[in-house]
Amino acid sequence: MSVAKCLGVDDLDAPNMREVHAEWPRWQTVEVSLNVVDDIWELPRWLKRAEPVERDAVLAGLNRVAINDPRAYLALAWLLMPGASRIAGRLRRLTEVIEEVVAGQLWIQICEHDPADDSYVATTILRRVKCESMAELGVGELAKRRDPTWASSVLIERYDETMPAEEPDAEEPREQLIQLLRQALDSGALSDRDRGLLLDLAVAANLADAPLRRGRAGLTTPSVAQMVSDDHALAARTIRRRASKALDKLGEVARRNGLAM
Repeated sequence: MSVAKCLGVDDLDAPNMREVHAEWPRWQTVEVSLNVVDDIWELPRWLKRAEPVERDAVLAGLNRVAINDPRAYLALAWLLMPGASRIAGRLRRLTEVIEEVVAGQLWIQICEHDPADDSYVATTILRRVKCESMAELGVGELAKRRDPTWASSVLIERYDETMPAEEPDAEEPREQLIQLLRQALDSGALSDRDRGLLLDLAVAANLADAPLRRGRAGLTTPSVAQMVSDDHALAARTIRRRASKALDKLGEVARRNGLAM
């Protein structure tokens, strides 16, 4: 079962989605930021072309409408479905019912999102969906902080929860990356904390489909930094600065050891 089907937003002809479609003109009279398309079914295409601040205005507007009309939450879930589906795909190895887990967390995070928070709306919600889904399954830093047993555990062997299994033809680059990180850690060029930050940024960039041509292959783009800021208790600007320094150090280690980067 897909994430969309779990939330009932997979069929635009279903009664609940027909209601969303019918209510769109009324919502536009209540929330001026929604006056960007005449038909809500055209909204996904518009969002892809819009600037980030314009996208945030529409999503935040729907969130405000939902205070008085919860059907707007369905519209938000439908619009965020591509990102939620990617999260389910990334975490599929953790459980056979990942779609149900992600769907539940998506609905919770949409409903609990602060209507006054109109910056990075999609990335904030999806970041929380990912973190809470992992925590629900006992994986990740959030799960460790919430579980006293995890918090008091002693690490005996490292296992990178954020790195998915690679296809066989990607084995060599993967091994090179592991070797590079190990050399950087052993030499003191990179701290465990910075290593964790870079890996978290890589996961966030993948989830957000960050453009590789910007922000150090997407790792230091503002939206990606914002996605991991809460987990690391740092401002997004600080995260971008630390990540850039860590990447510079990693590059130096790669050059010294003749590794591609």
